[in-house]
Amino acid sequence: MKPMLPQKILKTFDALTRHPDLGTVVVFESEGEIIGYALLVNFWSNEFGGKIIVIDELYIKRGFRSKGIGTSFIRNLAENSSGDSAALQLEVTPGNMSARRLYENLGFKSKRNETLILDLE
Repeated sequence: MKPMLPQKILKTFDALTRHPDLGTVVVFESEGEIIGYALLVNFWSNEFGGKIIVIDELYIKRGFRSKGIGTSFIRNLAENSSGDSAALQLEVTPGNMSARRLYENLGFKSKRNETLILDLE
């Protein structure tokens, strides 16, 4: 896992603002306070025959967790995705069992294939 740096966040926000076809930033608020965010990234999948919406990050502040915010967000995303969306995809840290239970309760399943990555930095 790579460290999260402010310049990475700014670069991501800038890229998604300038190229909304790549994805979007969703901000969660409660009574005017920012309590979390989600980064959504899109790509076309030949395997699924449509657009995959990758939930690249989903973060809710500690005091607001387990209140249904993530569940509502994912359900809303699944129910209101455009007609060319074929699936939602996300990653979960192996030891984060509460997040894993949430995702599995929402219908996410492990894929048979592993993800490999070649870091170009």
